[in-house]
Amino acid sequence: MKRILGAAIGGIFFLGAGGAFAAPPTPGQHFNCSDGGSGVSCAADDGGCVSNTKNHLKCSDGESKAFGKAVAAVIKCHIKQADAAFKTLNGKPTTFDEEGCENAAIAKLSATRAKIEGKAICDPQQINNFNVEQAVLFNHPPPAPALSIDGQNGNTYCDSTSGAMIDGGPGGDDPGWVPNSAPNLKCADTVAKMLSRLVGAVIKCHIKLNDSDFKGKDFDEESCEETNPSQKGALDKFNQQRDKLAQLAICPPCLDSAHINALGASALGQLDGANGSAYPCNLGSPSGAFIDPLY
Repeated sequence: MKRILGAAIGGIFFLGAGGAFAAPPTPGQHFNCSDGGSGVSCAADDGGCVSNTKNHLKCSDGESKAFGKAVAAVIKCHIKQADAAFKTLNGKPTTFDEEGCENAAIAKLSATRAKIEGKAICDPQQINNFNVEQAVLFNHPPPAPALSIDGQNGNTYCDSTSGAMIDGGPGGDDPGWVPNSAPNLKCADTVAKMLSRLVGAVIKCHIKLNDSDFKGKDFDEESCEETNPSQKGALDKFNQQRDKLAQLAICPPCLDSAHINALGASALGQLDGANGSAYPCNLGSPSGAFIDPLY
């Protein structure tokens, strides 16, 4: 028994020395393992650092979830706006207060953020970063910046065949065209929903990565965010819906599979790029004098 136990222990030390066991980056280190960590938890394309305290983790995770919900809510507003514009163009005048819908979503985001920040768990840098991100994504009044949800509306409602703009009235801040047919409308609405789900799923992957690294547990964020053998990654599901649209043959040329791929890649790139704002590096402790213990 002693020989077996000794061999087992020796084997463990041997594997550890040989690097067979991966170690995720620790609190305060970069997600990409540039300053420590190894294995599947190293997210090469994600900016930012593992939260250095439990409070900072709660702040970043909570605000990230709130932003994901706000993005989904605004995209729903855009879908309803496009549907109303299509009905109006085709002889069924329909009104929809898109600005009211969008402002309600932004107000809910602001209220959630105020509640989180009111707990005094956020570093000033976190608050500043989320302020900047909110301005980028939900800028009002127009003109909308290119990376805002409004500014990207024209990438989905992209076919100008109808000749009618979705938000063509005075002060309109949502680019995009009214789809030319009911099938084209169904396609554009579906792509908008696909992007909304992709954004929500990727944000969840980023949260899981941060939480797992903080606890010292490996998490394959790339598999969660993109594709994996089980075909249950966020991008896997996006691609599956893309293929269904291709089979239905209801999309205009600007929403063929190649263009949908580009929209998905753009969303992933924007989310990965913003991760450094959601999970900033070099933060101080909440009191300036201590670091919260790990879970």
